[in-house]
Amino acid sequence: MPTPDLTVVIPSYQHADMLALTLGTLAEQTHKNFRVLVMDDDSTDNTSEVCASYASRLDLVLHVSRADPKSPSRARDEGARLAESPLVAFLDCGILVPSGYVAAHIAFHAAAPGCVGVGMCHGHTPEVDQGDDWSSALAVLSVDDALGPIEKDPSMADVRWEFPALRDLRMPWVWGWSGNISMEMSTYTAAGGFDTSRTYGYEDSDLAYRLHLRGNGFDFVGGGWGVHYPHPRRPADELEAANFAGWWKTYTTHRSLALEIERYSNRNEGPGDKEILHLERIEELYQYLNTLGDGCAALPPVPGAALPRDGEKSLLIGGKAGTVGFDGVTLVSESAAATPEYWSCAGVIIPLPDGALDVVVVSDVWRWLAHPAGGPQTGLLEMMIAEIYRVSKRAIFIDSPGDMPFPGRQPVSKRRLEQLCSAAGLAYTIAH
Repeated sequence: MPTPDLTVVIPSYQHADMLALTLGTLAEQTHKNFRVLVMDDDSTDNTSEVCASYASRLDLVLHVSRADPKSPSRARDEGARLAESPLVAFLDCGILVPSGYVAAHIAFHAAAPGCVGVGMCHGHTPEVDQGDDWSSALAVLSVDDALGPIEKDPSMADVRWEFPALRDLRMPWVWGWSGNISMEMSTYTAAGGFDTSRTYGYEDSDLAYRLHLRGNGFDFVGGGWGVHYPHPRRPADELEAANFAGWWKTYTTHRSLALEIERYSNRNEGPGDKEILHLERIEELYQYLNTLGDGCAALPPVPGAALPRDGEKSLLIGGKAGTVGFDGVTLVSESAAATPEYWSCAGVIIPLPDGALDVVVVSDVWRWLAHPAGGPQTGLLEMMIAEIYRVSKRAIFIDSPGDMPFPGRQPVSKRRLEQLCSAAGLAYTIAH
């Protein structure tokens, strides 16, 4: 048997009916030289019978894991490590793909070596329950004809349907969801693969961010889309808790401005906001905050009145590499790889547990934390103050005289700073 051109890895647990739908569409592919690895987390339903029913139509291997706890991250990683092909695609149970799906992903990687291929999942709704529009449409249409309903009703499309090309974005990894994604095996291995210590929540974004850090590009695979067939999902509060826990693990590992921007923007999303608005906000904030980081790098030394006392655990928000006297310094720059002392993040979200510090010092950067892309619910400075209150006993805000190396006007007044600190109950002083 020849080496497969691509391996499709499908994690599965108690989803035999959904798995059957996915395998049914993979059995109709125009490109035949590919393998399917079903990574089953010891299901008690008829998953094995479903796989056996496709044994004559697919190069299909079923692997059963009895490891506990159940983990789609571990299942995907085990599948990738078993792949013998140069390309690997991750596809979720219940994703129905057109007959050109495999061919499209193979062609994508031939044209864009090292790039991560992202396939649309039409019908997938991250924040709300999916309706039954797609089950009704596919009752009378083949999957190959499934783009027709989208032209009549764009709400049936993937929420990323209106996006520009991912290769043109500053934060493309945010949209690299594992329900339908592909890459070269060498790319996957070099990035460390899925974090097998995770159970559920943010595991795909964690991998996508590490791929991004290694310089791998992202883009949509034109013909490599799928339809997310309606099926029950976890409760919204459970999903949010899992995603936050997963994000927190990634953020405290990397202490990254981009990860901070993503979570901050999520906090400011309204129930009616489209995903394209989220994209526009994070892209604009990424550019603006990195520009503030350039200003922080040009600031004068921290004045003596703002230095921490001997023995105090301290953090400087909006400083520069080389600053001494603090346990941590945020650089507000994604271009700086975080170290134990110098973090790339901005301090809008502080990657430390409650009560970890004695004092937080904020450079003059605070006066520029009123960018409109921050969102309507919680401003950048307001969230920073809430985070300082959470992790520290007191704060010092530097208010230097004269011109500062930051762009534009100074939209936050000292009076506004004092109002926000008082409202939060934060003990603070202002140093000149």
